[in-house]
Amino acid sequence: MTICVAWMLVLAAAAEPFDDALQRVREAEAQRVEVFARAARSVVAIFANARAEGGGSGVIISQDGYGLTNYHVVGEMVESRKGVGGLSDGRLYELSVIGIDPGGDVALFKLEGADSFPWSPLGDSDAVRAGDAAAAMGNPFMLAEDYTPTITLGIVSGVHRYQTGQGNALEYADCIQVSTSINPGNSGGPLFNMRGEVIGINGRGSFEERGRVNVGLGYAIGINQIKRFVPCLRAGRLCEHGTLGATVSDSDGRVVFNAVQHSAPAYAAGVRLGDELIELNGRLIRSANQFNNEVNVLPSGWPVTLRLKRGGDALSVVARLERLPVPSDKKFQVDFKHNHAEIRRLFGELGRRFARLAAGGAGRDVVWSGAVVAPPGATPQAVVVQQGAASARVESQDGAALEFSIGDGTAGAEGVPEEVGVAERAWREWIELAAPLLAPPRLGLGWELIEGDCVDGRLVYVIEHRHAGDRRIRWRVDAECGCLREVTIGDLATPEAVRWSLVDSGVHGRGCAERPMPGWSGSGRWVRSLPGGADFAIEVHTLHAAASSSDRAVP
Repeated sequence: MTICVAWMLVLAAAAEPFDDALQRVREAEAQRVEVFARAARSVVAIFANARAEGGGSGVIISQDGYGLTNYHVVGEMVESRKGVGGLSDGRLYELSVIGIDPGGDVALFKLEGADSFPWSPLGDSDAVRAGDAAAAMGNPFMLAEDYTPTITLGIVSGVHRYQTGQGNALEYADCIQVSTSINPGNSGGPLFNMRGEVIGINGRGSFEERGRVNVGLGYAIGINQIKRFVPCLRAGRLCEHGTLGATVSDSDGRVVFNAVQHSAPAYAAGVRLGDELIELNGRLIRSANQFNNEVNVLPSGWPVTLRLKRGGDALSVVARLERLPVPSDKKFQVDFKHNHAEIRRLFGELGRRFARLAAGGAGRDVVWSGAVVAPPGATPQAVVVQQGAASARVESQDGAALEFSIGDGTAGAEGVPEEVGVAERAWREWIELAAPLLAPPRLGLGWELIEGDCVDGRLVYVIEHRHAGDRRIRWRVDAECGCLREVTIGDLATPEAVRWSLVDSGVHGRGCAERPMPGWSGSGRWVRSLPGGADFAIEVHTLHAAASSSDRAVP
């Protein structure tokens, strides 16, 4: 009897942990079902027309209906730029092809017909590791007659894989390999992590010869690669990948440049035949395959930093990738209606931030203040206070002052100290660059959202305005937080001869992802530099409102 009671107590004690474990499994299962139910609403079944001809998948990545898919899914829609997309609500929506990246097999589309759409957030494909669970969603074999996607679950089988393309197109560099079933019709659909974030766009699978049967090897384009092309895609352009115009080979455990074209960016930056490549953009390069993966996922014009070893010397060089043309028999022109809508969106967001800053001064003048520093790093030689948008005042350390009108094109008064004249010219130029952010301009010929770029490791949109006489101004707006990072001035021959850069944003910090800046005009230091180096800086101080011009104060 005693033995039976003892065993009953042991079994009872063992049952409690088992019940707890079972409860945790059930909770995890419910959470997984909820995550994928939510994600499924953003998955699109893509067709060439309302008769459901053609077929592929996509995923919506923003509330206003923008989504990603494969280029080869929408290739037949490129000339008309029209198709349809079905969602799990059972409805078909008009679909417009916005931008294409044939080299990387990616396209951006936009759904129309609803005020807002369900969407899924983008994850970080650089954080993906072999063994991570991954789920694919889409419309394989046209099974989703009601447009509800199929879900398949597997693991990440490998990262940094390479799948060759056709010429310069449909190349899968640095892609994600998964055991998750990807079949015909899944192309263009999302690869999710277990949080419901998009970590890739499914595009390829390994199939039995002469058959279309999945053998457990699928490939997805990493979402971090796609992020770099989003500005170009949203601009409604045909995007092109970049090249250094140089190749490397593996040699006795080293990665060595074995060919460098004399007209290529690598040669212009100082790379020479036989140089050993140590790092590219801060990443150690251990093989020629890794070098190809790192370069082939970057857009044309992208800056790359190379750390080299030549003999016993180490050196670092910077180059901008040149374009790798994509042969195509399909015409794809920039849709300037959409392109200008994107410019208005970017300038509009900056303007709204400015309006929020100045909201306390409704009905009153907005006072700007700043200090001009020449050369950068010295003590301020003059301070500037601007009253409204029309006039400003410069005061030097010794009390000399100059009031002038903004935008009248007239030179300042003669006889003022040199530092006052420098401050006046600097402020006029800076205000010209800031003007479209204060009052969005009327867009027409000469305005264009041209590409994406990288400034201090941040992805930016590049907006260009070409004036008469080939004068060009380019604004670089942070793609993540929407603040202004850089403005350049130049002409056709040297489009970026003068560069204004935000080098210190004061209390708000450089990392606007952690704490978004309140607008382009928050406190910070803007440095103006020429090809020979920086010549002076402007410290822009916090905006405030004043009831009258008598309230102006020099900081």
